Amino acid sequence: MSKAARKKTKAQGVRALTREQRTVVFKRAARVLAEFNGGKPQCIERVAALERVADLLRIKAEPVPAAVAVQGPLGSCMLGEAAGGVIPLLPGAAVRRSPTTELWNGAGHLFLFAPHEGIMLDPTLDQVGPVTGFPRGCLIMPVTADRLYADDVPFEVAGSVKVLYRVVRSDSTWRTAYNAVYANRGGKDGRLLARRALELEGFDEDLV
Repeated sequence: MSKAARKKTKAQGVRALTREQRTVVFKRAARVLAEFNGGKPQCIERVAALERVADLLRIKAEPVPAAVAVQGPLGSCMLGEAAGGVIPLLPGAAVRRSPTTELWNGAGHLFLFAPHEGIMLDPTLDQVGPVTGFPRGCLIMPVTADRLYADDVPFEVAGSVKVLYRVVRSDSTWRTAYNAVYANRGGKDGRLLARRALELEGFDEDLV
C-alpha cells in the first residue's frame, strides 16, 4: 500500500489511533517478530523488542517468566523445571528438556502479557516445534491477570498440541540479561518492528 493510500494521522502520532487499532498493530508486530525469529530459542531478545513496541503504542505490557509444558503429535517438551511432572508420558515416550534453560531457577521461558488488553503474546514458543509438532508462528491468547497469576494456564492449539504455562514469579535469573537487551538493542529493534506492523495494517509507519 502506498503512503498516499494509508490512513493519514502522522501529525498526531500513535495516540491518534484507537485502542483497538493499537492492539491490532501490537498483535501484528508479535506475528512479524515470530516470523523473523524463525523458531529460535531467543525469548529474552524477542520479548524485549516486543515490550518496546508496546511502549511505543502506549500499551502496558510486562515480561512474565514461566515454565512451559508442550505435548504434540511428535512428542513432548518442557521449558523450565517448574513444569516437571505436568506432561503425562505415553508408553515409550520421553520428555525433552530444553538445554537453554539450565541457568534458570524454575522458569525457562518468557512471554509478554498485556493486562488491559487481556492477552498474552509468545513470539518464540514455536522453538519446540521440531520436538512436539507445535505450528510455526506467534501464540496469542486471551487471558486475565487473575487467571494467569493464580494457577496453571492450559491451551490447545492447532494440530491437537497442548500447552501449559506455569508462571514462576520468583525466578529472576533472566532479569539482568533482559534489562541489557531492552536498554541496548530493544529501542532500535522495537521501533523498526512497530513501523513494519503499522505499515502492514495500513497506517503511516512514521506514527512512531
